[in-house]
Amino acid sequence: MIRSLVAVTVAFFVAIAGASSARATAAAQPGRITVITDSVMTAVLWNATPLATLENGFSDVDMEVGICRTLTGESCAFDDERVPTLVDLVQSLGSQIGDTVVVEVGYNDPLATFPSSFKQAVQTLLAAGVKRILWVNYHVWDPQFATMDTMLAQLARAYPQVSIVDWETDSAAQYHWFQGDGVHLVYDGAMALATLVNVALKETVTPLTVQAGSVQHARVGQPFSLPLDATGGVAPYQWQVTVRALPRGLHLLADGLLEGVPKTQGRAVVHLLVTDSAGRVVRKSLTLMTEAANS
Repeated sequence: MIRSLVAVTVAFFVAIAGASSARATAAAQPGRITVITDSVMTAVLWNATPLATLENGFSDVDMEVGICRTLTGESCAFDDERVPTLVDLVQSLGSQIGDTVVVEVGYNDPLATFPSSFKQAVQTLLAAGVKRILWVNYHVWDPQFATMDTMLAQLARAYPQVSIVDWETDSAAQYHWFQGDGVHLVYDGAMALATLVNVALKETVTPLTVQAGSVQHARVGQPFSLPLDATGGVAPYQWQVTVRALPRGLHLLADGLLEGVPKTQGRAVVHLLVTDSAGRVVRKSLTLMTEAANS
């Protein structure tokens, strides 16, 4: 795992130290994820728990954090050094860049050039082979960032590969998440941003799917049990029956266990709905064939 950072000893950006935690076991992996950020995510990188939260469920996350990074042109100077812009960094990474890229850059970019810089950044990412771009919008403490968020939402519509991670809404009125400048994070803010990005990754990279087969067989008077399985999204999941009731004698638990003792034979189409913890919904229909007890 690669993590790059310039001038990491600068006290101004130090976030409150977090408690350590074990990283959760990864599920099916979507390949490398590259996170390209400016100094806002130093608070995530420097604290064990926010970092583990962002990476939870993914085994190959490359954190590319640079103080004063801009999208294009020349990054602003910090301690007489300039980190690569997003465009320069993407070109230098070459084949090492992930299929999925999280972008948290723009606080240092001039408002006048932001639209053209956004387009150049996206085109550079796509030319490098990136398939999905999750772009974190901006906490509004200054009118400029409100304007940039509006621009970002409009510009992103032209690129189906770009999804907006809505930090603006998530962080609204959460003043205790930020240092005095209204941009850089304390520990609680680092946890909030890490959680938001992780949820966005799981929604985008590992979409919610249902694994249940289309036809199931049961017998009247005999116990029936079918664990329904969902993957992707953000666990835990909640299951329910829609459209019509289950055949007599059967019931569905919220965790996805369809069980009971069928009381009548016949064919029934069961309409199911599963919702993950991020609110994403998937519907599934299965056919239950219930045979007579003595057949």
